[in-house]
Amino acid sequence: MTRALMGLPDGLRDGLRQARAMWRDFTGESGYDRYVARHRREHPDHEPMSEREYWRARRELAERSVETGCC
Repeated sequence: MTRALMGLPDGLRDGLRQARAMWRDFTGESGYDRYVARHRREHPDHEPMSEREYWRARRELAERSVETGCC
């Protein structure tokens, strides 16, 4: 817990945590965290990609699979 949140009432602190989690989901920032959790669950025998490798692979996939929404 950060020092800035320590002095806040519990309800407000929980609300700010939830807002941050929602914002991270909305912006895609939590994508790497979800990837690591799933990878460790499904492939415990080897390490997941680094965060840099993950974002690079995700960007390359997005560039390769452009969809126009037509046909």
